[in-house]
Amino acid sequence: MNRWLARAVANTALRGQEPRNRFARWTARWFARTPTVPESRFQDTDEPYPGHWRAFPDRWPTTDPDDPDLQGTLGGAVDELPPTWREVVVARDVLGQDTAEVGARLGLTPEQQRAILHRARAVVRERLDRRLAERGDT
Repeated sequence: MNRWLARAVANTALRGQEPRNRFARWTARWFARTPTVPESRFQDTDEPYPGHWRAFPDRWPTTDPDDPDLQGTLGGAVDELPPTWREVVVARDVLGQDTAEVGARLGLTPEQQRAILHRARAVVRERLDRRLAERGDT
């Protein structure tokens, strides 16, 4: 068991950031490796708590879900996502499909879905945050 674990750790270290399958490697070329949240929101290594939030994100105000401006912002953010990301977000968050259903239809592993969903939600959240700040609601 220890030998297997040591080899798995070594392979992971050697592989580094390389995606695990052909589909992921092929699509990864299109996107720059960027953090989900800007690094400027976190403390640097010379600050008291490196890697911790500088300040927590502002709370969003209570908004009406039927607000056409809000719906337009969310719809626009989802429309701007890459096609696979859009399909995963709509299937999981709008249609309420589970991981197995989405994976079978799109040919994605649960790990790939989780990563895509995390990134896609972050993009939508950022767009909504900007829009609420423009309106002066935050």
